[in-house]
Amino acid sequence: MSDLGAERDFNQQNIDEFRRNGGKVGGQFEGFPLLLLTSTGAKSGAQRVNPVACFDIGGKIYIVGSAAGRDSNPGWVHNLRAHPNVTVEIGAEGPKPATAREVSRAERDSIYPIVVERAPGFGEYQERTDRVIPIFELVV
Repeated sequence: MSDLGAERDFNQQNIDEFRRNGGKVGGQFEGFPLLLLTSTGAKSGAQRVNPVACFDIGGKIYIVGSAAGRDSNPGWVHNLRAHPNVTVEIGAEGPKPATAREVSRAERDSIYPIVVERAPGFGEYQERTDRVIPIFELVV
């Protein structure tokens, strides 16, 4: 199986577990805040569901396009830039429409240290790549 196929299978297992367990996922994500993000493919127009780490900072919900520090953004970043209207599933709540707003560089630079404080792995992700890892606010 290709890396992409393995990643899709892994994501689908987490999506299924999230929906079965009221927004909770075990394994490496045990106790970590996740949401399900449904975006529209930038080119395909197809609906794409991704489990994404989320951070409630100052009463706003943020998601981070880290791709675990790979040199390119996750596909959903490209999708949000093309089609910012999304659907989010948070916890046991059903799907809700939201708008994804990519934060400015200044906002990003003030939010990212808070993300790293809560989830130190995101600091390692930034160190692995030369790209600026983008952050989006989800306005529900």
